[in-house]
Amino acid sequence: MIKESKKLKELSFDELKTQQKKYTTFVSVLSILTMLTLAALIYFAMKSENYTFIVLCGGFSFALLLCAVILKQIESEITARDSN
Repeated sequence: MIKESKKLKELSFDELKTQQKKYTTFVSVLSILTMLTLAALIYFAMKSENYTFIVLCGGFSFALLLCAVILKQIESEITARDSN
């Protein structure tokens, strides 16, 4: 993540805004996919009485967490530049 912060400082303000929009879209889509997948897996787990499939939702959750962390770094850089 530190290497990513160095890259962010080298980007222009417009590039940061583009990155922010891109990661905001990723976070939104992954959030929706995670909720839908979790709901479907809970339904099928209860129907078949096999709860091992709920673990599959972890992949979406990890990707969501990673994108959210990157988005937070981008927003922090934008806020730092706005305050200057």
